[in-house]
Amino acid sequence: MIAAISLMRRRPDISLAQFRRHWLHPHGTMTAELPGTRHYVQHHTIEAPGTNAYARNLAIDGIPELWFDDYEARRIAYTSPRIADCNVDSEQFVGEVKRLVTEPDVVVAAPPDDRAVRVLVIATGDPDVAWRDRIAVCISSLDGVTGYVRHTLLEQAAAPNSRIPGLVLPIAGFAQVTFASEAALLAANEALVGSGSDASRTAIYRVEDHLLV
Repeated sequence: MIAAISLMRRRPDISLAQFRRHWLHPHGTMTAELPGTRHYVQHHTIEAPGTNAYARNLAIDGIPELWFDDYEARRIAYTSPRIADCNVDSEQFVGEVKRLVTEPDVVVAAPPDDRAVRVLVIATGDPDVAWRDRIAVCISSLDGVTGYVRHTLLEQAAAPNSRIPGLVLPIAGFAQVTFASEAALLAANEALVGSGSDASRTAIYRVEDHLLV
């Protein structure tokens, strides 16, 4: 399984509310129709306890995540007529975008609980397998973790076949963690950021998830 993940900033001439509405529909409805999509979730970044200052400075407004069986399935989806429609529609609300491809590993499957608190942990800089391993050890030691998807970064680039400007932001690593409560997240926040150089390059985003596939 591979995951196609985008880091998106909205167009500067539209509000955050407009960005979210358009992303859900019509764009989300269109994207959900890409052939071979196994899983499609929109992570809407929200202003809430747990989001750290570095994340706010990066100003990522949304992070879609699509899973495919393999690279060939992704290629079919990303050369389909539907992706051409999606690329045109993206210009209506996306200002900059960065595309990641990862290998996701569901270490702890999060329960279907609307009360769960989910964060995305993103380290910037050169790709760093050691960061992936450090965050994995950290998460395994935390109380209140009810879900964890470990991502191995395979590649990163601008969005293919898109006229949207590329977001210049090198990514070192990416992880998704679910906590049982906001209190559990806040207790773990400092540990998730890490120490040394990690402390200045690790963004934690609280997200509201919309599952479309």
